[in-house]
Amino acid sequence: MTEAEEKTFVRRQETFIKEGLDVVDAEDLAFSMMIRDREGFDDRRLCFECKNYQNKHCEAIRDSKGKPTQQLRFMLQRCPQFQLKGTK
Repeated sequence: MTEAEEKTFVRRQETFIKEGLDVVDAEDLAFSMMIRDREGFDDRRLCFECKNYQNKHCEAIRDSKGKPTQQLRFMLQRCPQFQLKGTK
């Protein structure tokens, strides 16, 4: 693991724990994301990485009553509404 990968890994793991994931699952998910980023073949993302994800809800995907949904935020997935945070 490079120094940059380690910093990103720790930041992600801490975020997942703060958001309610247990330590082991947070570490596993952060590791999966590190491998994803390193290899570049996996295009799945987490809701946390999307600019539509706000206050633990997706502002782009609404339920049948028009309310923002709470997505599977700890699962790598492909979403048609995904927009990477930090980009225009």
